[in-house]
Amino acid sequence: MNIVVINAYVRENAGDAALLSVCLRHVHDAFPGADTVIAGMEDAAVHPAFEGVPNIGSIRRHVADGTVTLPRRLLRKALAGLVGAGAVMLPAPLARVLLRTLPAEARREADAVMRADLVVSMGGGYVLARPGLDGYQNVFFVLLPALLAQKAGVPVVWAPQSFGPFPAALQRRLVGRVMRRSAAVLAREDVSVGELLACGVPADRVERAVDAGFAFQPERRTDWRSRLGVGPDERLVGVTARRWLAPAAQERYERELARTLDAVQATGARVVLIPQVSTDYLGDDDRVCERRIAGYCATRPLMVDEVVDYRDLKGLYDECALLIGTRFHSVIFSLTSGVPCVAIEYEHKTRGIMADLDLGAWVLPIADVTHDRLWTLVEPLLKDPDPYRRILDANLPGYLARAESLPARLREAV
Repeated sequence: MNIVVINAYVRENAGDAALLSVCLRHVHDAFPGADTVIAGMEDAAVHPAFEGVPNIGSIRRHVADGTVTLPRRLLRKALAGLVGAGAVMLPAPLARVLLRTLPAEARREADAVMRADLVVSMGGGYVLARPGLDGYQNVFFVLLPALLAQKAGVPVVWAPQSFGPFPAALQRRLVGRVMRRSAAVLAREDVSVGELLACGVPADRVERAVDAGFAFQPERRTDWRSRLGVGPDERLVGVTARRWLAPAAQERYERELARTLDAVQATGARVVLIPQVSTDYLGDDDRVCERRIAGYCATRPLMVDEVVDYRDLKGLYDECALLIGTRFHSVIFSLTSGVPCVAIEYEHKTRGIMADLDLGAWVLPIADVTHDRLWTLVEPLLKDPDPYRRILDANLPGYLARAESLPARLREAV
């Protein structure tokens, strides 16, 4: 049996790496011995495999390759877009002939999904569009492998993920077409269900599911307290931050967060800034803004300033007494270790999943972050985390069990 996992991201994004790791485990659990390949955003020449599974690259990576000049990238997007659209509209035999004109990397993914027995789009938050041309491009290239698979009669499963927003009617029509023809569409929060219904996907075609990050439990490999120079009895408060807002609002968010970190450290706890994402792809490296935040602090916090393997990073959250998390998978990594979290929301996945766990009272939108608002949520948890933990103890076990349901759903799809 041949299985292709599409829309994988990069391993320096610890959350997405965890989702890919769990997805591959679930595929193996569903179909032991299947021949599986990954089509993702990592260059196969640099990363030929992920956890032993071959990586073939992807159309999306090829057209967005930041190592080539902008004119070449535009040319790649135009060629792949025209060929891909033509292949979707033409009869299958002609589509296969047309796809042979693609460059090697793009052709490998197209050929793999059309010859597969199953295509699984890994979990995440990438099926969305921003206003403008970039939004159309993202939707098209994210959906293109699924369109090609469906053209060849191959079942497609969308592992638990967020959907939307989709500001344009054409985007909604394209998403609706793909999802209606998919074997399974799993949404990880209610807002995404609403987005899919607005795209014309029937309610009985959408399944509510649980983010696969809740099923990520690697073995501990690093003694983080020794590595950071933190004593066994010292309280460690983890913090994740990211670039998201316009420059003036971003600076305000970072400075207000720094004020809260000073207040935390004034209680005797130690703060550690943790880079959940440390890739230079799209300038999305948390260490850049976290260095600025550390510079704004009156008392300098601890920092993890190197690239850390996603499995080792999970162990750092296990050591925390509290997390103030902007990156939502840092919140998930912490919750699964019983660590209370205050979540700073930048997309609807945050509020939706926290509400599932009855933790919506500890969510603050990123644009609304001030020290006073944040401290109102953080200070009570520093004084008495037990009420939070009781809510988590009541709701988390069932949630974790649901996170392991994908293998059965994959078998049903085939």
